[in-house]
Amino acid sequence: MDLALILLSTKLLSMATQKFHMPQVVGALLAGLILGPSMLNVLTGTQFISEMSELGVIVLMFTAGLGTDIKELKKAGKSGFLVALCGVLVPLAMGAGLAYFSGQAGLIDTGSFLSDLFVGTVLTATSVSITVETLKELGKLNTSVGNTILAAALIDDVLGLIVLTLVSSFAGDGVSIYLVLVKIALFFVFALVLGVLAVRFFDWMLNQDKGRNLHRFPILAFVLCLVMSYCAEVYFGVADIIGAFAAGLAVASTAKAKFIESKFEPLSSLLLTPIFFASVGINAQVTGLTDGLLIFSLLLVVSVFSKLVGCG
Repeated sequence: MDLALILLSTKLLSMATQKFHMPQVVGALLAGLILGPSMLNVLTGTQFISEMSELGVIVLMFTAGLGTDIKELKKAGKSGFLVALCGVLVPLAMGAGLAYFSGQAGLIDTGSFLSDLFVGTVLTATSVSITVETLKELGKLNTSVGNTILAAALIDDVLGLIVLTLVSSFAGDGVSIYLVLVKIALFFVFALVLGVLAVRFFDWMLNQDKGRNLHRFPILAFVLCLVMSYCAEVYFGVADIIGAFAAGLAVASTAKAKFIESKFEPLSSLLLTPIFFASVGINAQVTGLTDGLLIFSLLLVVSVFSKLVGCG
């Protein structure tokens, strides 16, 4: 019943937001927010929904990788890095500045410069999954602009992790920034080596059976996706979705990439992606905003404005 409600509500509200020329993903997020504990309390964040949601975002990023031209993504690397860097530094500075001046005005009690800096750090994050889904809907995922945005969003995730580690280490959490940087570098080496091996294995397998048994390719591609997602998060401290995207890029370089993508697209769009976006809304916590509504509104304005300025 939970699944039926999620699928129906996300579709209806996605259609409604499309009428207002907004991305359908906004409707899916609103569906979770309206039906979740924050409003109607019809749906709650169960373990089943949480696990399906995690699988949903992994498949979403894997299919995004499958539909991305790695050569075009490389071309967007420099511009993407600049967009990501400014899109992190400007929100960091403006968020910390807002926290500082709000503290001076007595709106909040931040307590220290590190607390102000942490507020700024919160604003550095970018949702890669929402970015990908919106670009796919607009048909812009595999364009020069789309590749720049996608590259920036992925780099933003890594930069945000580095900033968070730095702030945590200043606060005395015992987190080593050098260890984090080494693990991130090792992840990219791991992804490159495993990706090359996977491409060669797929090509070898295709030559062996002459394309007679194609159904093994999507299964093995999904295994690669799950393994790289797991290793990214558990062993390298990088988001699992970056591992999934890297797996998608590797599979996109194989001869049967389009066939594999055609098998995953229905699974993602019909079931897993709606659950993921609804889950985001369901898990949103709006309790306790009554006292801090003004500062929350200011933070919301600064978060949008600083991203536009930084990335612009």
